[in-house]
Formats: sequence, C-alpha cells, structure tokens
Amino acid sequence: MAALHIGETFGQVISGCSGDVTLSRHGADEILPLHEHAQAYVCVVLAGTFAERDPRGQAQRKAGEVIGHPQGDRHADVFGPGGALCLNLYLDHDLAAAIARRAEPDLARSVNELAAEIAKGPFGDPLSAGALAAEILDRLHRPNADPDPDCVARVLEALDDAPEATWRLADLADIARRHPSHLARAFRRRTGLTLGAYRRRRRLVRLCLDLRLGRASLASLALDHGYADQAHMSREFRAFAGVSPNAYRRAAR
Repeated sequence: MAALHIGETFGQVISGCSGDVTLSRHGADEILPLHEHAQAYVCVVLAGTFAERDPRGQAQRKAGEVIGHPQGDRHADVFGPGGALCLNLYLDHDLAAAIARRAEPDLARSVNELAAEIAKGPFGDPLSAGALAAEILDRLHRPNADPDPDCVARVLEALDDAPEATWRLADLADIARRHPSHLARAFRRRTGLTLGAYRRRRRLVRLCLDLRLGRASLASLALDHGYADQAHMSREFRAFAGVSPNAYRRAAR
C-alpha cells in the first residue's frame, strides 16, 4: 500500500501561492492504488468523475462534491473517461471522521475563487488564498456560525488605513482577536468580498487617485502601493480598469 507524505497527492500537481492548497489533474481512466495520507485533507472535485473505494464501501464522486479524509484514511480511486480536476486543502489538524457532501452555492463560489488563485501560481495573492481556504474549512466545520461584526470592523479599519501593507491572514486574525477561519467567513458575510479582494479594491482606488493627481513614476507607485513590481501593478490595474495605468493617467489629464 502506498503511503503519501505530508502535502503529497497523486496526479499532475500545481502548487500556487498557498503552500497548503494544490490543484491536481488526473488522466482519463487513471487508477490510484490503495493508499493513505500522512495528513488529513479535503478534496473538492472541480471537474470529472471517479469511483472511490475505502473500508466503508465504494462511492461515485463527481464535480461539486467535497470529500474529507482523516489522517491515515485508506482509499483507492478509479477515474472516469474524462479524468478529473481536484482542489486539495491539507489540514493542520485531523478530521473526526470522513466527510462527503455537495458544495452549496456559497461554498462552491469560495472553492472556485480559491482554485483561480492557485492556478495563477506565483502571481496569485497569498492573502486571498489563505482567507478563502480558511473560509471553506470554517464553513465545513460550522455551517451555521454567526459572524462577529466587531471583529470585522477592526479588520476593515486596518485594511482601510494601510491597503498597501503586506497583510497575512494571521496578522488580521490577531487584530480581530478571532481564529483565522472565523474571521475569513465573517468578513465575507459582512462585506460580500474576501479579505484579499477587499484589500485589492482599496489599493486600486488609492492608485487611481495617485495616477490622476500625482506625477510619480509608475515604478514608484508600484512600490508605494505594495505591489511586487510595476508589471504586477499594471496587470491588476488593467483587470480593474480595463486600461493600462499609463493610458488611465493620460485620459484623466
């Protein structure tokens, strides 16, 4: 029987901006032998189908399902003619028992947004990825948990004051005085945005003002607003405004 180390999985694996989340692609009719993982994890099926066999029996898995495996849980998989694409979240704690359920619309939205961040690879946003992963896990563990408006207010103030800062989820959780997973979900419920998306929007609004009113170089603005470099800033700005920063500045003047 195969034993997989922490963070390992079968298939073609894409590791993105968050080390505890991967995308794995499995080929048509691929067969995975009986195996176990050294770490508990949650698999979300993004596309395709496969049959999964474990000591409890056999089940057909398909797109939209969320499957949780405790540490050491043994299973084998046979993929369908179209293969499958899976999002894998590795946990720093064990699951009490295996889980399998359909993802409701809100959970599916978070999953798809997280998959997009991971697919971007090094261009993904670690804060967005970390917050989305925490939000997904919190929703799985506490589907009816109520948000804490005070903790969200404290984080909003911090993000509004310094959207250019290199925020980590752990930093914001300390400000909120709440567990990261509670904060991520409460923030989404309160604002309709992930932590990373809110920070990006605030940062881009301030950048728009500096482009309209100031004369600093684009390289300087990228540094001032917390981007990795000018190219990173230009990509995000074009996705936001539909034009390059230079074109926006020319049109505004």
